Amino acid sequence: MDLSAPFSSMFPTVDSSVLTVLTRAEKPRSGREVATEANRSPRATKLVLDRLVAHGLVLRQEIGRAQAYTLNWDHLAAAPVAQMANLRLALFQRLREAVETWDPLPLHASVFGSAARGDGGLDSDVDIFLVRPKAVDEDDPKWREQVHALAEAVFRWTGNHAGISEISEEELERLRRDRPPIVESLLSDAVNIAGTSIRTLLRRM
Repeated sequence: MDLSAPFSSMFPTVDSSVLTVLTRAEKPRSGREVATEANRSPRATKLVLDRLVAHGLVLRQEIGRAQAYTLNWDHLAAAPVAQMANLRLALFQRLREAVETWDPLPLHASVFGSAARGDGGLDSDVDIFLVRPKAVDEDDPKWREQVHALAEAVFRWTGNHAGISEISEEELERLRRDRPPIVESLLSDAVNIAGTSIRTLLRRM
């Protein structure tokens, strides 16, 4: 699944790009603005908008000489459409619910990279960062079973592979000192799933 354009899993056309723009818009958008944000041609965008207006899912209004478009939130299809647009947030929630059941729990778990930013593609991994507590050995059978189950769940939920990066609590100091590229990604993009946030953990040291 392309988490940056979730509608494309059902509507691999201009429709998916237009609907994504309209569900996230906080104010009416002109046809040109929709086309620009959707990265589609004005003509193709206009055809989609006209059809969605005809179905009542999109409202069109005159603003000066221009026509502006908004999603009709009273339409029966609006809620399912919005739910589709927010699949990335739904993924974060499922991850939280899954990790909450772990025993032992991670000191930290987060999503980072393109899945966190929302700019990945169809083949992008869902990158997950885990910090294993001091008391848990890397080869602990129960821990390894949990990590493996999470990776399998991510693939079932999205069709994307989970790219799991894992360190021990003792390795946090090295991470802070050496600052490999993953640190910048975590500090700028990480969406906390469980435990203490990575920003707090790195500040503590």
